Amino acid sequence: MKISVRNEYIDVAGSKVLIVAEGKTSAGLKVFTGFQIDRKKSRVGGERYYRSDGRDFRGDPDARLLREADPGMSLTDAQAAILERLIEALDTDIAMPGRVGPKMYGNSMPDFLISEAELITLEFVDSHETGGMHTRHRNSAIDADVERRAKRSRERIGRMEEALAWVPSSVWDHEMRVVLFGYAEVKARGWDWSRYIETRNRRQPQKKAWVRRTLYRWIEKSLQQIESELAKNSILLKDTAGLHVAHEEAKSTGKSITSGLLAWTAPDGKPDLRRM
Repeated sequence: MKISVRNEYIDVAGSKVLIVAEGKTSAGLKVFTGFQIDRKKSRVGGERYYRSDGRDFRGDPDARLLREADPGMSLTDAQAAILERLIEALDTDIAMPGRVGPKMYGNSMPDFLISEAELITLEFVDSHETGGMHTRHRNSAIDADVERRAKRSRERIGRMEEALAWVPSSVWDHEMRVVLFGYAEVKARGWDWSRYIETRNRRQPQKKAWVRRTLYRWIEKSLQQIESELAKNSILLKDTAGLHVAHEEAKSTGKSITSGLLAWTAPDGKPDLRRM
């Protein structure tokens, strides 16, 4: 999941967090500023800082953001967990390495290996000539590569394969599957959903236009079908934090089993023969 400004998210503790600003550190790392809000949208507590994937910038695992607070749909906890798993799966798929082959442009020779002393000298020259711009770009590229490698772990690839298999096995309508995967990819890349719909309708005028309200209904229905299939097969659902998410239990009719049995007994506890 990639977070964005002016969106609300739910953290591990269940609190609602509003992201208000985006910036960069001196080393070129992207950092998002937010704070906890209550039901009246009022600020609670001090500022919080997050990475682009929703993790706490200081490394606190209890402050990690899990999912969007209000995605525009009425979802149960299980359906929200399924959607977040699909977003994580697309995020992992995007981070996977592409086909290895010759470069189509530029020099295909590997980068030169330099010593630590030479690196210090280059950084010193860069700080005086460009204000450290090249050093910040290099550090950003290194951090981005480390982040991509972390997303390609064995555990995340296993969760990706599991989540991606839910859609073709549970959602039979092709257009609904396209919409569900499109929404998950947009959220994984941190794009704006409304702008994505407008761009898609403008670039593909020959196809049926997408309407956001209709797409939300399709996504809700797809998630309901996946949830029903998982519950039918007794599959334990885990969210992106590895926590089990319980499927909603069937609603009680208010009449117990013993109430029907007691109706056929006499006051002394013996069967009432007059009603048999």
